[in-house]
Amino acid sequence: MRSIRRGPRKSVSQRESGDGLDELRMAYYAGLQRERVHLAALSAALARAEENPVWIFQELKFRAHKIRSGAAIFEIAEVGAAACALDLAATSAMMSKAKNTDDAVWTALVALVRSIGDLDDGYDPARFPWLI
Repeated sequence: MRSIRRGPRKSVSQRESGDGLDELRMAYYAGLQRERVHLAALSAALARAEENPVWIFQELKFRAHKIRSGAAIFEIAEVGAAACALDLAATSAMMSKAKNTDDAVWTALVALVRSIGDLDDGYDPARFPWLI
């Protein structure tokens, strides 16, 4: 079976600004701000949960995994790391049937919301020269 790789990958510094991904990057950054709103709503639901909050942990895991994937594609390390931490914490909380006060979930959730908030201005190629 042949490899689908045709040659060496271009390094980030070798990419041209007209790589066709600028629109996708802008859309991803806008989507991150919408995800931030969803995460805030989920944190409110988690704080109010009196019974088993497994559905909230599942939703947090799903959203964190999605954010993590996009952050890897667009090389946003801080958001990716925070999303990975939430993904793992939510998985652990689901498996252990944790309560709504699970420290690891809350710590990771706050970190992810903050890291997305740090990108509040959206995608600006001048702020991220390694992407162009």
